[in-house]
Amino acid sequence: MRVQDLTGAERAVALYASDMPSGRRRHSPEQVRDWIVQGVERLGLEEVGRRAAFRYGHRLLEMSGLVTTQIQQRHEQRFPKSGRLAVADQQASSNICRDGMSEATRLRNGAAAVDGDCPCRGTRRIRAHYEEGCDSVAMLCPVHAQATIRAHHERFRQSFDQRDDPRHTARHTQEPRP
Repeated sequence: MRVQDLTGAERAVALYASDMPSGRRRHSPEQVRDWIVQGVERLGLEEVGRRAAFRYGHRLLEMSGLVTTQIQQRHEQRFPKSGRLAVADQQASSNICRDGMSEATRLRNGAAAVDGDCPCRGTRRIRAHYEEGCDSVAMLCPVHAQATIRAHHERFRQSFDQRDDPRHTARHTQEPRP
């Protein structure tokens, strides 16, 4: 198994399951690689991928303030030591910077799943009601509508370059106009 064939979330899950110390210290790149391999051997590649998808799904919902009680409980059962998970995330990120990711892994990076009842209830949209008499608004589910959200971001990036916008000034970005 090559570490480059694991996503960042998979590396973090493997590190969490390994003998890696929970304290924040510097470790050699070789030692981190060994712990990643150890974690994959303990859990199995399929389980590492499953837990990584749930971990990333939890993170996406958490960033939007949409984690349900059920999803939070299952996350805490899977990762009861939040400090250790934070260290595993940091070490996995550092490992990606050092070792990179294979092209095939890049293509599947960011796979997310929800372990429990998603707030979108399978509709890919999450409705919000603010006040009586106001129209309801909906947002795309950060987990189940990921492909749609990514496609929108890509179209936006391609259609707008701030440096070409006449409103761009040095005052906005602290850099001179080309």
